[in-house]
Amino acid sequence: MANHSNQDYHRLRSGLTLYPAQYAALDQTLADLTQKLPAQLVVLTDVSGQLVAARGEQERINLVALGSLISGDLAASQEIARLMGEYQDHQMVLREGRTAHTFIVEAGHHLALLVRLSQEVPLGWARMVIRQGAQQLAEIAAAQPAQPLESELAGSVEALLGEEALPNLFSEALDDLWTE
Repeated sequence: MANHSNQDYHRLRSGLTLYPAQYAALDQTLADLTQKLPAQLVVLTDVSGQLVAARGEQERINLVALGSLISGDLAASQEIARLMGEYQDHQMVLREGRTAHTFIVEAGHHLALLVRLSQEVPLGWARMVIRQGAQQLAEIAAAQPAQPLESELAGSVEALLGEEALPNLFSEALDDLWTE
């Protein structure tokens, strides 16, 4: 995560900004998906292909290249759906293989999710769990965390005022003006 102006956050190329609490929630959702399915690999990227997080078997995989391919595949599938008049939010692409199946799904407007799982996992159940996970990821990314700057300003004002409230200070200042 990048440190900007004493604030930790991660700005993605797609324009999405993730704060530490959001990043932790995204990572936990990926961990839950990996365990629940069980998934061999779960990769979360932004729509530009920038890697956000990954879980599972990653040893022999170039995750940077995979992230770019995920976003390109999803973008192509979205365009095909638009041209065919079948586009809807949370598009899902399924690739069936000999030993494993791969799902690529939108997770909101900024994120794409790849899930690879054994062919032994029932596709209908996997589809439902992956769709729910993608929706949860989208909600986490879309959530507006409390602005750290506002918290810092509130703390600074409190520190300056001490235990006295702002109205009391104004009242006393006005009283002092009229009594002089």
